[in-house]
This record gives sequence, structure tokens and C-alpha cells, in this order.
Amino acid sequence: MKRRDFLKLAGAGLVAPLVFSRNLFSSVNSRRKVLVLGFDGMDPNRVMKMVREGKLPNIKKFLQRGYISKMITTPPPQSPVAWGSFITGKDPGGYGIYDFIHRDPKTYMPRFSQSDIIPASHFVKLGSWRIPLKGGKVVLNRGGKAFWNYLEEADIDSTVFKVPSNYPPEESKARTLAGMGTPDLLGTYGTYFLYTSDEKEAQADLPGARVYYAYFNDYDEMETEIEGPQNPLKEEEEPLTIPFKVYLDRSSRAARIDIQGNEILLKEGELSPWVELKFEVVAGIQHITAMVRFLLLSAGEKFRLYVSPLCVDPRDPALPISTPEDYSRELAEKLGLFHTLGLPADTKALSNLTFSVGDFITQSMSILDESNRIYHYELERFLSLKKGFLFFYYSSLDQGQHMFWALSDPQHPYYHPEESRKYGNMIEELYVEFDRVVGYTLKKLPPDVPFMVISDHGFAPFRRGVNINKWLIDQGYLKPAVSDYAEANIVEVADWTQSVAYSIGLNGLYINLKGREGEGVVSPSEKRALMEEIKAKLLALRDPETGQPPITAVFISEDTFSRDYLDRAPDLIIGFNRGYRMDNSSAIGGITKEAVHDNLDWWSGDHCIDPSHVLATFMSNFKISRMPHMWDVPATVLKLFGVETPPDFKGKPLI
Repeated sequence: MKRRDFLKLAGAGLVAPLVFSRNLFSSVNSRRKVLVLGFDGMDPNRVMKMVREGKLPNIKKFLQRGYISKMITTPPPQSPVAWGSFITGKDPGGYGIYDFIHRDPKTYMPRFSQSDIIPASHFVKLGSWRIPLKGGKVVLNRGGKAFWNYLEEADIDSTVFKVPSNYPPEESKARTLAGMGTPDLLGTYGTYFLYTSDEKEAQADLPGARVYYAYFNDYDEMETEIEGPQNPLKEEEEPLTIPFKVYLDRSSRAARIDIQGNEILLKEGELSPWVELKFEVVAGIQHITAMVRFLLLSAGEKFRLYVSPLCVDPRDPALPISTPEDYSRELAEKLGLFHTLGLPADTKALSNLTFSVGDFITQSMSILDESNRIYHYELERFLSLKKGFLFFYYSSLDQGQHMFWALSDPQHPYYHPEESRKYGNMIEELYVEFDRVVGYTLKKLPPDVPFMVISDHGFAPFRRGVNINKWLIDQGYLKPAVSDYAEANIVEVADWTQSVAYSIGLNGLYINLKGREGEGVVSPSEKRALMEEIKAKLLALRDPETGQPPITAVFISEDTFSRDYLDRAPDLIIGFNRGYRMDNSSAIGGITKEAVHDNLDWWSGDHCIDPSHVLATFMSNFKISRMPHMWDVPATVLKLFGVETPPDFKGKPLI
């Protein structure tokens, strides 16, 4: 589907407004304050259904004097892509983020799209120590100028809390805290630690985890350690470590954890407060500060202890997480420590069955409580200003729908009746929690302050995974160099001299183009016909089990996006049908035995599909002039302050 066809569908009523109401403002120019709440993943269909059922009374009250519409999201409807459009007012071609995962065209290796780490260079060697003369840095890959920098130029006080696609935070005088994309201190996007007395579990290779055998002596005492980042001053790999000790009371199903002078008492199922840790780089001279939380999973016959990823400490950040640099410290000193990891809910721990559903809920609700505490603080500050802008982002609804979908979907292959009887209403309960956030805001906010609630996409079931690399092999577009290629990666087994296409990312397909890819074979003159041929075959694909089309849209990037950063784009972007998504293996270049297969994972809901199936939500206390697009929101914010829309914006004001 070409972009013009997608917009034509929108104009035909696919994304028609759900509610029209009177305009609250007679004039919306040059307003002195604007508030925008970002509820990642809020689905407009579910919102309106629950409003009709009387389950969202505060949103209903909001809509009685306001407006709600479905909003067109980006192709693909991934969070870093859609929020990138919100930040810059442009389509993905204008800022260069097309997926969570891009690829290195020379090596075909997957790489994280949002930022790059430039290592330190020019060392001087002193024995076993390597002293860097020039330090490393983290580089933001998102292009385009953030809209709050235009507000800054207009002398408008701005706070932007945890918007995705802003790590490291773009240089600005605005108060910004990095969100999605912020790593842990291991340089990953969330590696947790599990200490278990189950020998079989201790030997498991769990993605996103480090697993250790928990050995207790006759007195039920265990001595172990947390392994942190590599010592940056050592020439040989030498991880920094922190020892800790556990005293287990099996009869009370409780434990005491002693670590760096902290004594943490936990009952089974209890989550600790944040614990600050110091990894000594040079004893008494230099250290790296981290923070973790402990969750005692089991303290009876079997012992299991979860330790969260090593998060950046906002009081002493080892990585750049805020502008100005002391903003994160201000929040921590006034409100206590808080999650700094880009996606704080540990979805891997649930997918790996380290967490039970109940454990995941315990952690998730603590994140939501933490977000609410910071939001209340920022809202009070915003209200005290004479002129200002506040954007505040919540991740809990998105992460919850990813993991809780199967609990209320009997058609899902991972539906668990027992857990569903206990937790089947979790998604609705999360929507009720966000209804309370809206209610709190309405009580505090003067009615003449422009107020928007937006999401980046909606949500859909993820029942069947599609491995595009396996499909490409079946169709003869990707040639393995070995006969036994199942469960392998294309980087390891592809014969690039015979392969014309491959897939990396959650929606991307690339042509093995001569002169661009490391071993490209397709000439530029052949590229267009090949893309059209693959597109037609993808749209003709049918699931052999259900007879349904797994793919309902295919976007050719050069027809769809601006050209500023088109060189980063996949050649084709695949829009999956509801119920389908790229499987995790194909997203990083893996190959499965079957091209289409059941999704047997708690990660059971998703949105990385055809954008027409997961439209975003737009709500405001003022009427808008037309159907919104994600990139229209920043232009609208600027207009509300009387700031001209920059000429390179694709988005236009909605008022």
C-alpha cells in the first residue's frame, strides 16, 4: 500500500473522529501554557468501548467538554518511529529512525537504531591499566530538530519527560529526561540477574538474563556477587563486581540481603526499594554508581532471587540521561530514586518464566506508582509557571498490553485458563489507572489551559509469528550456504553471492543492493522490479493454518518517506495483519523451521503491524480542524504558543 493510498483510506473514514464537541476556546493562539500526556499504546477503540460501558468516568467527563479522534500513526507503528515524528514534526525520512533495529549494510549485522556508542580512544598504558586520553561518548542517531528547541528559542519553559527516541538527550536548555533507548550499565536494554537453587534453571541460557546457582551452607547462608560492567581502565576484560550475602529463613519464607552496608529484609514476593551500589574502578578514587531492586521470588525449599538490571543512578549518572545534567538529580533528591532504564518493565523476566504473572504485576505497578509520583511533582511545577510546556510520558499501558493480552484472549495459543481467571482483567485495570491520571489532571488544571492526551499507536493480538527470512528462502530470494540452516542466523549461513533480499528488524526487508551492501548482487536498475515482485508475493501470502493473509500492506520506502535520511531505510516496510507480527528470530536475522508459526510467549499483544490496524489516540480539550497525524501534534503545540511552524515540518497545526 502506497502512502497516498493509506491517506486516501483515512479520508474515506477509516480514521474518522469518534466524538465531536463544542470548541472550548474562542482563540487558541499565543496560549501561555500547554500540557501533553503521552500514554504509549493507548488504543482508541478500547477507550471508546470502555467509555460507553461507563468504565472510564474521567475520560468521559473530559470528552463531554473535549474531543477524541483516532490518529494516523507512522509506517511502521513502532514507538521510536512514531515518537520520532512527534519530536520532529517529520516523517521517518526526515529524522532517520525506521525501526528498533537497523542493520549495518556492510556486515548485514543488526544494530540498535536510536544511538551509537563511540568508544574511548588514545590510551596510555601503565602496567595492566589503560588510561584513556580521550573519552568515549554516546551519539543520538535521530536527526531533525526537537520541537521543544523552538519553544526554547521563544523563551518558553519546557519539560519533556522520557519521550522515546531521545537518548542521549538532545542538547537543550529544556528540562528533559531520556526515555526509551536508555541502556543499563552493561550497555544492554535490560539484563537482569537470577540466583536460583534449582540446578536445571541455573544452567539455562535465558535471553536478557544472567543466571547463577545459589549455593547455601548448612546455616542457610549464601555468599555471591553482582557482576557489573567491564573495568574501563583494564586492558584485559575484567568485570567489576560487588559481593553480597543472603541469610535465608525458610520457615518464615523470608531473607536478609547484606550488600555494601545495606540490610534488605524481604518476604517472599516482596520487591525492595532502590539500593544504590558503587562499583570501584580505582579503590577510593573512582567508581561507577548503579542502582538495583531485589525481588524475592521464592524462599522455601527452592530459593530464587531476582535482581533488576543495573540502572543509571539519577543522582550520579554514569551515562548522559538529562538536560540540564542536574535535572535527574533534582528529581531524585526531591522524590527518591526512580527507573532510568528506557523500558523499565522486565518483560523478558516474564517471557523467560523467571517471573510469574503476579511477579510481573508487582513490578509493573511499582513503575506506574513511580511515574505518577513524578508526574504529580511536574504538574505542580507546571501550574506554578506563568508560561510553560509540559510533556509527560507513561510506558505502563504499552508494556502491560504486550504481556497481558493472552490473559483475555481465548483464541491466543498462549492462553492460560488458570492465570486468566485470576488476572484476565489486567488490561482493563490499566486503562482504569490511566483514567485516574486524566481525572487527577482535570481536577488540577485550569479549564483554559490547552490539554492533549496522545498515544503513538493502538494495540492488536500477536497470535502468529512470521519469519520473513524463512519465507525469502522458500521463495528463492535468500540462499543459505548450508543445508541445515534452521535456527541459524543469516549472517552465519547466507550465501550473499546468490541472495537478493533479506530481513532485519520488526518490519524491514532489504534488497542486497550492489554498491551498498557488503556483498550486494542486485544492480540499481533491477531494484525497482524486484521490490514490486516481492511486494506482490508478500501480499499474496496465506497462512497455511488459518487461510488468512499475514500481511495486508507493504510500503516501498522511496515512495513513502522524505529523502533526508532515506539511505537508512529498509527498502520495504511490511505491515502485518491483526494477529500476526514478525517473529523475534527474524527481527535479528534468524531463521525458523516454518515461515508462519504460533507465538508461544507471554509477549502476546503487539502493534508492529499494518498502521491502519493500530491507529493512535488523540484527545484534547479543544476541537481540531481535521484528522490528526502524529507529526501534526508538535506543529499544534507551537501554534498554541504563537510560534510559526518551521518550514521543514511535514506536520501542520490542527487548529
